[in-house]
Amino acid sequence: MTTLVTPAVPGPGGEQDERPAPSLPPGMLPGTIPPSPPPQAARAGWWRRNVVWLVLLPVAVVVAAGASSFRVWAFWWPTGLHHEVDRVTQGGVAHYAGEYYDLGLSLPERANTDVLREVDMTVTNVEQVATLPAPQFGDPVEVPDGSVAYQVQLQLAAEPQTDLSGCQIVLVADDGTRYGEDTSDLLLGSVYRCLPPDAEDSLSVQPSWDVTSYVLVDADATITQVWLAFGGPEYVRTDLPPR
Repeated sequence: MTTLVTPAVPGPGGEQDERPAPSLPPGMLPGTIPPSPPPQAARAGWWRRNVVWLVLLPVAVVVAAGASSFRVWAFWWPTGLHHEVDRVTQGGVAHYAGEYYDLGLSLPERANTDVLREVDMTVTNVEQVATLPAPQFGDPVEVPDGSVAYQVQLQLAAEPQTDLSGCQIVLVADDGTRYGEDTSDLLLGSVYRCLPPDAEDSLSVQPSWDVTSYVLVDADATITQVWLAFGGPEYVRTDLPPR
């Protein structure tokens, strides 16, 4: 038989509980109920913490887009032909005017200056030819299969000592395709496309002169325009009569 024994509970004179009495805040008397701790302030949400940056974000996006657009303009605009400065029909005089930065390669006194280049162009004739004349140097060039050759005759006028390096004589088809944007006449071996064959450098000598250039185009192309340019972005345009 098992007997259950209940542990004795110390009475008033018995053994005292050795656990320390709970401490009171300074200034509190025994038996006083301490006040409840103040409630902690609620933590601000993510939106409130970042409200300033959220307001500034659209401004930052606009500024970044503007800077990116400027970089695109700075690299894209000076190159390519996309600024028509004059337009005439065949027989009319198209006036080209465009600035360029001169390095002084031809005239040292122009080194590191911005120069306004002005050239008048008159398209006197554009016709398809079966063969190409002998070039100044190198072997004769045959018209490749699938292409045809056009002879372009121009009358150009400019102040003597006008630098014509980088000249482009471009034929444009009715679908917008451009032919002949090379800065030299590779078919005739001429380095200066807008100067006579005997030109010694890129500077004009006479007030006006005639130029003949050749351009290869696709056999099924219909040529409707002649452009004169110097690398871009400016160019002048002559519209050819229907053929």
